[in-house]
Amino acid sequence: MNPSQRLKMSMRSTSVLFIALAVAGLALPARAAENAKPKSKPPERPLDAKAAPLNIAFVSYANPQQVARDSEGVTKYLQTHLGVPVKGFVTLDYGSAIEAMRNGKADLAFVDPLAFMLAHEQMAARPLLIEIYGSGEPTYHSCIWVRKDSGLKQLSELRGRSIAFADQVDMSGHLMPRDVFVRAGLLSAKRIEGEFFKQIYFAGGDEQAMRAMFNGFTDAAGVSQYAINLLRGEERDQVKALATSIESPAHLLMARPGLADELTDRIKQVLLALDKTNPADKAMLDKLYGVQGYAEASLGNFQEIARVAASYGFVKKPELFSAAQAKSSSALPKPGAHD
Repeated sequence: MNPSQRLKMSMRSTSVLFIALAVAGLALPARAAENAKPKSKPPERPLDAKAAPLNIAFVSYANPQQVARDSEGVTKYLQTHLGVPVKGFVTLDYGSAIEAMRNGKADLAFVDPLAFMLAHEQMAARPLLIEIYGSGEPTYHSCIWVRKDSGLKQLSELRGRSIAFADQVDMSGHLMPRDVFVRAGLLSAKRIEGEFFKQIYFAGGDEQAMRAMFNGFTDAAGVSQYAINLLRGEERDQVKALATSIESPAHLLMARPGLADELTDRIKQVLLALDKTNPADKAMLDKLYGVQGYAEASLGNFQEIARVAASYGFVKKPELFSAAQAKSSSALPKPGAHD
């Protein structure tokens, strides 16, 4: 699965949320390129069949059965090096992954930054690893996409026109592109429709939003930088990015609170050891959301984005994501049990 495929899924929250957010800059994981360099793999461990299984939630991007098959490689890899049974299961959206973790059904989950911030505030979920994309950095941004033949040359020319976003509760498909207009002084932080745009649409996914723009149903689309890859090759030459957003932390692997530090440390060690130049490892990474590798994550990576989100009432306790809080959490006594 590559980032383009991943963007096809529509993120539906299991909670009723009204979002009025903008996002700002962030503290990037320190020395990301260095962190992304493969480390030596730890030795394999004999399987303790009686140990409690490690359950991992994988979010479906299109076909749940395909995601289930794609995840088998990494679950077997982890089981071989952790020495405990590892079981993966598929959820249809990030909200379901959060609920699974809250209900004790998921020990780990692959989520986006917005879902992680929700999970951390609600139940103290911990960030383990941030994904590295083709840029070599654990970040990504959004774009305001328009057709080249639209004649549009600047954001202000979209006044009184229409735009398609992916989903209301979506980092790259709503929050970040919306922030582009807020930062340009074209939108207030708390309103979006009727103030600048004549009409907005939540299309249900990045591909749908791009299709709405490309086919002329809307004048623009506000979605991820990777969404252009969802168009056919000849179509990509007919669109352009009118503006780009600030960078956001990439998608990440989070752990439930109480999962033993000895285990989470080894999970990080095992996944950081994946080498994209090794054919077997590359095949695994290609199926694991098409990432290039991982960098270690900390709460401090989300400090700036949480602070700005808090100003719009989304994050209630931005101090939870401070660098100082991250250091304090790392200094806590380590749990001694898997559960």
